[in-house]
This record gives sequence, structure tokens and C-alpha cells, in this order.
Amino acid sequence: MNARLMELIDVSTIETMAEQFYNLTNISHQLLDAENECIFSFGINEMKVCKLPKIEIPIFLYNQYLGSFAVWSEKSEIFHCKKYFEMLSNLIIDGGKKVFQTQNTSLLSRKEEELHTILQNMPVMVDALDYNGDFVLWNRECEIVTGYTSEEIIGNPDALRLLYPDHNYRNQIQNKFLTCGKNFRDWEMRLTCKNGEIKTIMWSNISEQFPVKGFSYWAVGVDITHLKAIEEQLIQQTSELELIFKALPDLCFLTEDDGTIIDYKAGSPTKFYVPAEAFMGKKFYEILPSAVAQQFQEAIRQLKEEGKNVIVEYPLTLNGSIDFFEARCLPLLQDKIMIIVRDITERKKAEELLNKSDTLAAIGQLAAGVAHEVRNPLTVIKGFIQLFQINKEDQEKYFDLMLSEIERIEAILQEFLSIAKTDEINTEKKNIYQIFKNVVSLINTKAIMTNIQVELFTDSKEIIIECSENQLKQVFINILQNSIEAMLDGGKISIHIKEIHKNGVIISVIDEGIGIPEERIKRLGEPFYSTKEKGTGIGLMLSYKIIESHQGTISIMSEVGVGTTVTIYLPKIQSKQSLSNCDDRCISIRSNINS
Repeated sequence: MNARLMELIDVSTIETMAEQFYNLTNISHQLLDAENECIFSFGINEMKVCKLPKIEIPIFLYNQYLGSFAVWSEKSEIFHCKKYFEMLSNLIIDGGKKVFQTQNTSLLSRKEEELHTILQNMPVMVDALDYNGDFVLWNRECEIVTGYTSEEIIGNPDALRLLYPDHNYRNQIQNKFLTCGKNFRDWEMRLTCKNGEIKTIMWSNISEQFPVKGFSYWAVGVDITHLKAIEEQLIQQTSELELIFKALPDLCFLTEDDGTIIDYKAGSPTKFYVPAEAFMGKKFYEILPSAVAQQFQEAIRQLKEEGKNVIVEYPLTLNGSIDFFEARCLPLLQDKIMIIVRDITERKKAEELLNKSDTLAAIGQLAAGVAHEVRNPLTVIKGFIQLFQINKEDQEKYFDLMLSEIERIEAILQEFLSIAKTDEINTEKKNIYQIFKNVVSLINTKAIMTNIQVELFTDSKEIIIECSENQLKQVFINILQNSIEAMLDGGKISIHIKEIHKNGVIISVIDEGIGIPEERIKRLGEPFYSTKEKGTGIGLMLSYKIIESHQGTISIMSEVGVGTTVTIYLPKIQSKQSLSNCDDRCISIRSNINS
């Protein structure tokens, strides 16, 4: 309470009574407020009052000092004076109490109105029941959600029957109320709207903790119908995914970003290196062989750095035989990783059979090509030998032609034997720009002699890739020789080396030669198919194989009369498995050829 005396009394009434007392008694007095300021006074004369005794009658309201009456009188009159001014003080106090109560009542009324306004306009459902069980509050959100207006619900004894028409369900709710009392949270109730739609409302009753005058019960509700539908949909989708997981032969692991396995899903049937439960809470290096675990750790590191899916292929010895698996590592939210493992043993066997078929087909093509290419010069030599037997004179002029045909046979056999070269593919980190620069130096003399200018362009002179330098030199020399031989009138060969996404290199060789017809481009790379009159096609076939063994690609674009562009893509890092597979294919080809 913080009140001032002037705000609590009718000054004119008190002043009139004090004036009448002064007229009857001629006793000097004044009324002072809490700051000792005079409100009114009668008969105050300094010469007079300074000679008389003074008494003060303080005025307190609820222990707050409001002011006082100051009275100057003879000793014989002090008792009567004090009684009178105490009576005036009591009148002031009684009046102040009435004013204060009126103010409090008004303030309380305003607070109740404000509370009612707040409850009416809250963005959640708010309802309240009185001590008879009738609704006394049904806010606007309740009206919006249910379609029932406050006029239809408040004071209506059948309101619960409207909202919960099912008799058994309504009794169940009422019994729950009786059991749990005035305190419950997050009760889900199925409420029937005016249009017949059933909605799920989550109610919380906290009327015991936060009582409101006039409310026996009051509760806050949230319409969660849409959330329940989403929840049911998620449950259904989860069930469907569970069925799919059970039907698929894949094994799925959920891991932290440090590789710790926190969950798994196993299809049926699934091969396990150890029981799936043994993976829980552990890292791969604690379970799998060190070489395989290292592959997984490297895949997780790469996935965290690049944020892209990573595929790992690895072998495991199960029940005495080697099986092959493919693991796809996928980044998830909240620093989680999904790893999907699939048994690819049968696929590997099929690929091996296909590679053997390709090898046999290639050998068949090579054999047919060799037979055709070697037969022609042998026919010439045979014919001349037969001619020598008939006419032994004047034979010198035929020796050069015979030697030329024999050299032709040697060249064909040399190219053929290069396919069966027994050197293994050993990769090292090399500067691709420097490799090409060395090749250009080797080929430049021949280019100058045919009036051809070779230009080398690069964004960086330090592009390091993992490769077999000698094999790439063989490819680049073959491509540049083809370009030089196609430029009968001289011209320019442009070589562009460009680093892409820090993962690979693009090399483009652009010449100004006679070009290649579109229908012939499709056959380039086949054994013994060549666009040159005396070509065998083996050089380009080897180039394709070498680039393929480096996990790269070759593409050729050409326009007759304009020139040809050969584009080579090479990754910077080689997969050991891919190179191993290539070695296996080459060894297989060599063994078949040698046999």
C-alpha cells in the first residue's frame, strides 16, 4: 500500500468539523500530511502557540503513517482536545479504509477482466468448469477447433454429451477425472466437433497448482489431430521399412561419425563375419580384419570431408571361403552415418566369367587379325620363292621386296607381343605435366620434319597423379603419332591439361588433321581396325586398355576436314582393387596367348 492522506479523505467535511470545534473552544490546531505539509489550520498564531503545550495525534492506516493533528491547548483542556481529535483521526481512518477497499475492488475487477480477456484470446484451447460441473469458460480457440460457440457450451448441462457423444468413452473420461483429481498433463482425448469430425486434443489440468477464482477445474488443450496423423503415418512407414529390411539381403549399420556402431538392421538371410550383436558399441577395427577396418576408416574420413557417398569393396573369409562385399557409406543428419552392406560374391563370379569371355573373344579377334595380316606378306614371299625355283637368274631385284614384307611381319608380331608383355602395373605418384612434356620432346623432331607445331598448355605445372609412367607415355606417343600422320599438310597440335575438382585430370589433344568419319569412330579400339592404310589398330587398342586400367576414359570427337580431339580423363588416386583386376585380366590374356 502506498496512499496519500489527501487521496483518502473528504477534506471539506473534516475541515468543517475542525472549524466548528475551533469556534466552540478557540483551541488552535492544524492537520499535517506525511511530509509535514499543512492541509488546513485554525487559530495558528506564533506568539500564541509558542506559549502553549503542543500535542500530536498521529494517523495510521494499515501501519502506514499518513499524517497527524497538531493541537496547542492549556493543560486543563488537553484531555478533551485529545479525545476529539482522536475521534477525527478515526473518521479519517475509516474513510481511508472505505476508499482503499473500493480501489482494491476496482483493481481486482480490472485484473479479472484482463485475465478473462487473456484466456479468451490465447492461441490454445482453454475451458473451465464450476463446482457444479458446468462450463463457465469456453474460449475462442475452443470455438474454432470444435465449431461450438461459447453460448452453446457455457451453462449447458448437456455440453459433455455434445463433445463426447459415446456413452462409454464419456464415462471413461469422467472416471479418469475423479481418479486423478485436478492435476494431469498431456491427456489425449478424442473430441467430437459440431460437424461430426473427431479430433485428438491433448489436455493439461493444473487448476490445483494455479487456482482461479470461480473455477473448480480449468484446463489447457492443444489440437494434435494433424500430429497424430503424421505419427500414424510414420509408424506405418516404419513398419513398411522394417518389412523391406527383412526382405532385403542387405545389412545396415548406423554409426557415429567416429565409426562407433550404435544400431543395425539385418535382412534374411545375411552372412555375418561375427554375430551382428557383437558390432554394437564398437568400432570396425575392433571387429573386422585390420585391412578391411582401415578401408572403412578411410571411407568415413572421406565422407566427413566431402559429404558424399563412399563405396567400399572388400573380401572376407567366411566358413573357409572368400566372399566379397560392397559397403555404401551415406552421411545422415546429426553427425550419423548409414552403412549398407551387400554380398556381391555372385556378382564378382559373374564379372570374372564375363572377363574370361571378353578375353577369349579378344584372343579370337587377335588370332583372326594376325592370320589375315601375316598371310598377305607370306603369300608374296611364297610366290617369289616359287618364282626363284623356276627362274634362278636375275633375282636380285626381288630381295628388297621380300625383306620389306618380312619386316612387315616382324612389326605385326612385335605389336602383338606387346599385348602379352609380362611387366606388372606398378603405380607411382608422378607429375602428369612432366610426363607429357617429355613425350612432346620425343615426338617434336618428327613433328618439325612434317611442318607441325606442338603446343602444351596447363593450369598448373604440378599436377600429381598415381600412375604407371611408362604405360601413359606409350598412350600419349600413340595418340600424338596418329595426329601427326593425319596432318598431311602440317598445322598445329594443341595439348591442354586441366585439373578438375582436385580429384582428377582432363587431357585434351586437338589436331588439325583430315578427321575421321563418324561411322568409323565407333570401331576405334577394336583389334586390327585402323583408319590408316598400313595400320593394325593394336596401338589404339592398347591405349584404351591402359587408360581403362588406370580407371580413366578415352573419348574421340572428329570432323572430316577439320580435325580430331582426343579427351582423356584420369583420376588422381588409383583403386588397388581395380589395378589388381586389370593385372588379373592381363595375366589371363598373356597366359592364353603364350599357351
